[in-house]
Amino acid sequence: MQLRTLGIRHHGPGSARRLRDVLERWQPDLILLEMPADSQPALRQLTARGMHPPLALVLYDAKDIERASFFPFARFSPEYQALAWAQEHGVEVRPIDLPARNFLAVREEEKFILFPTEAPDEPSLIPGKSQRDLARQLRSDPLAVVAELAGYPDSESWWDATLERSGSGADDTFQAILEVVTDLRRTFPEASNDENEQREAFMRTEIRKAMKETFERVAIVVGAWHGPAVQDTPNRKASTDKAILRGLPKVKVSLAWVPWSFPRLARSGGYGAGVTSPAWYATLFDHPEQAVDRWMASAAQLLREAGFEGSPAMATEAVGLANTLATLRDHERPGIEELEQAVLGTLAAGQRERLDLIHRRLTVGEQVGFVPPGVTTVPLLEDLRAEIKSTRMSKWWETAGENYLKATKSDPRGGIDLRSPNDLRKSHLLHRLNLLHIRWGKLQPQGPDSLSSFKEVWLLEWQPEFSLLVIERGSYGNTVATAASAYTLEIAAGLTMVKPLAELTLSALQAGLPDVVPPLMKLLRDRAAETSDVAALLATLPALVQTSRYGDSRKTDTTALLLVIDELLPRLTAGLPAAATNVDDERGHHLVELLSAAHYHLAQLDNEALDALWLDGLTRTSTASVHPAVEGHCLRLLSDREVIPPREAATRFSRALSRARGAQPVAEWIHGFLYGSGQLLLHHPPLFALIDEWVAELEWEDFERVVPLLRRTFSDFSRYDRKKLMEMVTVPEVPEGPEIQGIATENSEEPLIADLLRWIA
Repeated sequence: MQLRTLGIRHHGPGSARRLRDVLERWQPDLILLEMPADSQPALRQLTARGMHPPLALVLYDAKDIERASFFPFARFSPEYQALAWAQEHGVEVRPIDLPARNFLAVREEEKFILFPTEAPDEPSLIPGKSQRDLARQLRSDPLAVVAELAGYPDSESWWDATLERSGSGADDTFQAILEVVTDLRRTFPEASNDENEQREAFMRTEIRKAMKETFERVAIVVGAWHGPAVQDTPNRKASTDKAILRGLPKVKVSLAWVPWSFPRLARSGGYGAGVTSPAWYATLFDHPEQAVDRWMASAAQLLREAGFEGSPAMATEAVGLANTLATLRDHERPGIEELEQAVLGTLAAGQRERLDLIHRRLTVGEQVGFVPPGVTTVPLLEDLRAEIKSTRMSKWWETAGENYLKATKSDPRGGIDLRSPNDLRKSHLLHRLNLLHIRWGKLQPQGPDSLSSFKEVWLLEWQPEFSLLVIERGSYGNTVATAASAYTLEIAAGLTMVKPLAELTLSALQAGLPDVVPPLMKLLRDRAAETSDVAALLATLPALVQTSRYGDSRKTDTTALLLVIDELLPRLTAGLPAAATNVDDERGHHLVELLSAAHYHLAQLDNEALDALWLDGLTRTSTASVHPAVEGHCLRLLSDREVIPPREAATRFSRALSRARGAQPVAEWIHGFLYGSGQLLLHHPPLFALIDEWVAELEWEDFERVVPLLRRTFSDFSRYDRKKLMEMVTVPEVPEGPEIQGIATENSEEPLIADLLRWIA
C-alpha cells in the first residue's frame, strides 16, 4: 500500500488546482479527508445535483444547538475538489478528523482557551502579532505565516510566486509544503494544544484502519499543519494515540447543509480563516492565467454600470500599474493588494467609494450558495421555503446585501399594501420570522401614524446563520406559524415588565397570530397589577395604546388591552407627583420624555374618562414640588390642552423664570416647557422675549453652567425652527397682538403677562 500525504491550504485556489492535478495523475483508490468522522452521510450530498457552493456543513448538538460548528466549502476549496474528483471517478472518501460528537461535547471555555496557564501575550517573530495569535494562525493557515515572513500580503501571492511560477510539479509542491510545515512545527512547538493532539491522534487511528485493508493507493488530504503528524503515522505507537483519545465526552450530533455566502466566508474563522477575497479566489481558480485581466475588465464594467467612467483603455492602464507594483515588490505577478491599489489610482480616480464598490462586488463578492429541498434539513425549513415561494419573495431569500421589499426605480424604498392578500401574507411571514428572532426583514419607520396605515416598508438582508436558527426553532413547530406562536409564548412567560409584554403582543398581532393574543393579554394584566414603578408604567402606555389601535384598525378584539390601561392609569397618575420629587436631572429628563410620549398616545384613544384622569394627574404634578423640568413640561401639556386658563399659564411662566429660583432650576424648567417644540417660541414672541431677558441678566458663571442644557434643549428643535429663532435673535421684533382688556399693571410682571396673554389667548 502506498500512502501519500497532501497538505492543503483551506480555501486556497492554487492548492485546489495542484491537489486536483495530483489526484488525476496518481489515481488513488481511497481518499482520507480532514473532516469530522461523523460527517460521512452528508459528504455524499455535497456534489449532488442541485447543490451549488458556497455551502456549509453544520454539525450541532441535538440538545443544545448553540454548540455547533460550520465547515464551509467553496468551489475553490481543495476539500470540495477532492470530493468532486472522487464522485467523478467512483472513489471512496472517508472523513478521518475527530468526530463532532466529541469536540462539541468539550465545554466552550475549555475548547477555545488555547493556553490557559500562559502569561500575557509575548511578541512573536512577526511584528505586531502576539505569540498566541501566531500559534492560532499556524494551525489554521501555516502557509499564510510563511507568506508573511517572506514579505507577501497573503498566502495566495506567496503560493503563486513561489510554487505556481517556480516550474515545480504538483508532487514537488506538496513535498515542499510538508518540509516547510515540519520546520514550522519544530520551531513553534507551543502552537499545539490538547484539541490539536486529539485530532491528530484520531486521524492516525483512522489511517491505521485503512492500512489494514486492501487499498493500493491512499491519498491523505489534510490541512498543511497536520501533514507532518499524519505522515509520521507508521512511526507512532497506536497505544499512545489510544491513550490520548480515551475518555473523551460525547453528545448526540445532528447535521445539515446550509447555504453560505462569499461575505460570510470572508468573515468566518476555522476553515475560513484568512479568506479575505473569496471572489478574487474564484477568479484565480477558474482563470489562473487571465485572472488579472479578467478581474480588471470586470472592475471597469462595474464602474460603467454604476455611472462612472471605466473604459477598456483605463482597464489596460490599471493592469500595467498593477504589474509595475508587483515588480517593485519582487512579486511574480499582482495579487489583490496590487490590483486594488492600481484601481484606486486609475479607474476609481482616487475615490474610496468607487474602490469600496469594487472591493465589495469583485474582491469579496456577493455569491450565495443553494441547497435544494430535501437535502438533510428540518420540516420548518421546508415550510419556510414553501411560504417564501407562495408569497413570491424567493428573489430576496438567500440573496446577499440589503434590499427593499418590492423596490422599483421610481420608488427605491418600495413597500407593501396590507389590503392586498399576498402583501398581507408577506407582512405576516416577516413578522413571524422576527418573533422567531430570524430577522430577515427590518420594518422601517414611517411616522407616528404608521400603525393605522396600510403600508409597510421592509428592508431585507439575508444571513447564512438564518438556516441554523431555523433548525433550532424547528423544535417549536413544523410550520412558521406554529413555531412562532410557541416561541412567543415561551418568551412571554419569562418577561416580568409590562412594556416588553405589550410590544410582544403588538408583534403577535402584526404577525397574524390571534391565538396567542388572549394568553399574552392575561399576562399583561397580571404584570401590570404587580408593577409599582411609575416610570415603568409610563413607558408601557405608548406600547399599550399602539397595540390597541393596531388591533382596532385590523378588526381584532383588544378590549382586554383597554382594561389594562383602565387599571393602570389611576395608579400611575396617583404616584406621578411622588415619582418626580427629589430626583436628579437625568431622572427628571427621562420622566419628561416618558410624559411626552404617554400624553401623545393617550390622546389617540379619544377616551374622555381616561383623558380627564390623565389631565388631573398632570395638574397635580405641575403644582407639586417636583423636578423643575417635569413641572415645566406638565404646564406646557396642560396649556396645549387649554386645561389651565391663559392668565394662569402666563403668570406661572413668568414666575418660573424668577431669578430667586436660581439659574440651573430655571434652565431645567425651560427645558421641560420647551421639550420637543420650537414652534412655541416662534408663534408666541413674548415667551421668547421673557427667555431672552432672563438669559441676558445671567451672571457669567451661571451662564456657563446652563449653556449645555439650553443647547440640548434647542438642538432638539428642527433645523427650520433653529434658523427662524436665530433670525429673531439677530433681528428682534415682537409683533403686535390683539388687545386683551382687564390686565392690571400694578407691578413689573403685568406688562409681560399682558403680552403673553395676547399670544396665548
